[in-house]
Amino acid sequence: MKELEKDPIIAHAHKDKVKYYHEQLFRSHQMLLVDTATSEFLFLDDFFGSRGNHALFAEVFGKTTQFFLDSLEQFLANCWDSVGLLLMIRIVEFYRKCMQRRQVSCLDSYLDALNLQLWPHLRRVLDANVSSLRKAAQQNLTIPTNTHPHLVTRRYAELAASLCALSSPESNGLPDTLQQPLHAMQQEVCALLSTMATKLESPENGLVFLVNNYDLVLTVFHERHLPRSATAAFEDLLRGQVQKFVESQLMRHFPDLVTFVKTTEPAVADIDEALARASGQQAPPAGVDVQKMEQVVKSFARNWKQETDRIHQYVMVSFTNFSNGMEILKQVLTQLLLYYTRLQKVIRKSFPQQPPAFAHELVSNTTIVAEIKQSSRSF
Repeated sequence: MKELEKDPIIAHAHKDKVKYYHEQLFRSHQMLLVDTATSEFLFLDDFFGSRGNHALFAEVFGKTTQFFLDSLEQFLANCWDSVGLLLMIRIVEFYRKCMQRRQVSCLDSYLDALNLQLWPHLRRVLDANVSSLRKAAQQNLTIPTNTHPHLVTRRYAELAASLCALSSPESNGLPDTLQQPLHAMQQEVCALLSTMATKLESPENGLVFLVNNYDLVLTVFHERHLPRSATAAFEDLLRGQVQKFVESQLMRHFPDLVTFVKTTEPAVADIDEALARASGQQAPPAGVDVQKMEQVVKSFARNWKQETDRIHQYVMVSFTNFSNGMEILKQVLTQLLLYYTRLQKVIRKSFPQQPPAFAHELVSNTTIVAEIKQSSRSF
């Protein structure tokens, strides 16, 4: 798009065996046509006093414009390059504005005819992409062998980012011709990735697979500086999968802590610590398993460092984007600290007068915070 106002490609380039994309040749043709048509139209107007008579211009220039329309029709018959098609649409848009600035309207019908060929064909190509993704999901054609981003994800991200980046900067969002198929493509890609995730050997690997793939899409989108409206859906998807991964890691490495906190919190939810101390409450309320509480505290004190190291190691080898992995590790350890803080609150509400004997085995929050900081630095 930065080359729209450059000089057209000249004939001797063929002798130099330089190869060009079709959209580059298309730009050169349209530039030459626009300049020649402008000159011819102004000459006819001046010489014959036609005062903008389009019929006279069409009589002189009609075969030329028809040649370009016929050439485009032949090219489109075998064209499945959606990015190239959108580039050509943008080229037409650029030269239409160029003619408007010159206040010459002799090519309006020709430019309209170009768009009537390009936009419907672009839609057909995008619909074919969507259909291809849908068939892949239905036929299980692409079963992943690991949790790394899939090739389909990379291709989708590059295509979607290119189409979004090439949308007209003067329009608010994507035109419907692009928005609808891109939304459908996004849904099909997500459905395909979800299907692939279920084929992996464990649900945990499926979560890692989805996180890696969503993160790749966002990495490509952010590199192209796409607006929030284009990235929001995948940011939400990534956030949801990361939350699931965080909970799955804590349930895997600290199942007693997580289960005890979730099941016991409702039993002490209505207790006000200050009122309980003032009233002289001695025994824990019904529904609080003190033996289990002690078991959770002692088990955590023995194993928490070893288990957090295992989480660290697993995250290191699981996520292809180290920055994303570091952030996920922080979230896992932060959520662990929150669960442990909730456990301490349950203990205080259960024993408002005096902490139980096993309370001295509680790991201090500052120790866990220090571990979070150390893990973040060493990633």
